[in-house]
Amino acid sequence: MANSSNTTTSSWVLFTWVCFIVAILSMAFAVIYMPMDNWLRAYLGLSGLFLIQSSISLSKTLRDQAEHQEPNE
Repeated sequence: MANSSNTTTSSWVLFTWVCFIVAILSMAFAVIYMPMDNWLRAYLGLSGLFLIQSSISLSKTLRDQAEHQEPNE
């Protein structure tokens, strides 16, 4: 469904991907190099991956819900 008020630019898409990648890499760096036991490191790593997956699922669900509630033209 095309939306005429959609003003997403390629610069914005690039910006969001760069921010996403930097956030993942900085979290991975912190988990890998933080002085702690391996089981804590694994727990933080898996929690971070679950948080990323949940964020993506939530954003898709909210987008789909908003698109469904838009009045049909």
